[in-house]
Amino acid sequence: MEFSIGNHKLGKDTIILNMTSATDCPGRALGLCSMGAKCYAMKAERQYPACLPFRRRQAEQWDRESVTEIFKSIALRARRVKTPIQYVRLSEAGDFRTQADVEKANRLAILLSAINIRMYGYTARKDLNFTNLHDNFVMNGTNFMIDNSFNPVPMITGKLDAVCDGDCPNCTLCKVKGHKDIEIKMH
Repeated sequence: MEFSIGNHKLGKDTIILNMTSATDCPGRALGLCSMGAKCYAMKAERQYPACLPFRRRQAEQWDRESVTEIFKSIALRARRVKTPIQYVRLSEAGDFRTQADVEKANRLAILLSAINIRMYGYTARKDLNFTNLHDNFVMNGTNFMIDNSFNPVPMITGKLDAVCDGDCPNCTLCKVKGHKDIEIKMH
């Protein structure tokens, strides 16, 4: 399975695993995503020609490979990097397509717990069932509460529980189940 290791925002302790691309995002297609043209993941797919094909290959691999095969790929990659891997960031781009994707991701989080790698992500899919997720799987709803609510806003109001400062390597706000309403300035 193809992965990215971190980026300028996430840090080198995070493996990025996409189930879809931003271009093919089911949340956007269903009208559930509030980001629209401000989608951060879509910007990368427009700006970098190799990005969309890479994410589409990841989607094909997500469909084709079993949870065990994906887990083994992550574990192997985690052993080969200098900085210890602490997190899998699920769907930096796109979103869950079906309930089966949620269940597959949950099974992956269970396997990852055995090697002390936490999985987290964000979703606009308020039409899917996220109850009974494993403790090792933190899911942030975009503008609705699952384990946390992640709320992109044009201007920070300071009226919610926490403000994201975009310093992911030094923060665990979205990586821990806290039932926090988190505000972030759109970028």
